[in-house]
Amino acid sequence: MTGADMGDVLALIGLALLDSMSLGTLVIPLVLVISRRRVDVLPLAFYFATVVVIYFALGIALALGFELLADTAQDVWSSAPAQWFKLISGIGLFAYGVLAPDPVKRQGARTPPRSLHPGAMIALGAGAALTEAATMVPYLAANGIITAMNIGWPARIALLAGYCLVMILPALVLIGGATVLGERIWPRLEALIPTLEREAKITLLWVAALVGIWMAGSGFSALHH
Repeated sequence: MTGADMGDVLALIGLALLDSMSLGTLVIPLVLVISRRRVDVLPLAFYFATVVVIYFALGIALALGFELLADTAQDVWSSAPAQWFKLISGIGLFAYGVLAPDPVKRQGARTPPRSLHPGAMIALGAGAALTEAATMVPYLAANGIITAMNIGWPARIALLAGYCLVMILPALVLIGGATVLGERIWPRLEALIPTLEREAKITLLWVAALVGIWMAGSGFSALHH
């Protein structure tokens, strides 16, 4: 693919796998399966389709925004007030990522939804995707990488679609394994859910700390040049 080197593609895959560990893309689908001890294909299809479509639409909107506002944003982002903002916000993010208390592993089973009707699954998927939109740091980074590539819109759309599919791949693999193994895997998956929830929250703290370091370092460097 012209303009997209292997390093960019590997970075996108890594970010997509990081996104795959969220509550909306992994924990909730597993709860839907474990709570009924079976795989209901149609409700899960509605749920995953909703999550993917919302993420994909947000990605297109972000890419368009990056492109349309590139020149103006570059001028604003390189100004002295913006550098102070990056420095202070970066320190705040780093402090949050490092000093926030470790998430406590939840005890007991997560309450499953009462209905698996398509409308309920669409509402659940939309709620999960939009709630996590505020913390989609990996997705923002992925959009920045894609926008910076010297490629046309068809290739950008293909990469965004591929990102969204990789994002739900671990959940699909686990659910596929549950379908094949049946009763032998239900107790293990059920015991895994609280750990996955805790790890998803810890991952968010790590991301916040790393982004904070980058922002603070970038702002500090720009202010001293």
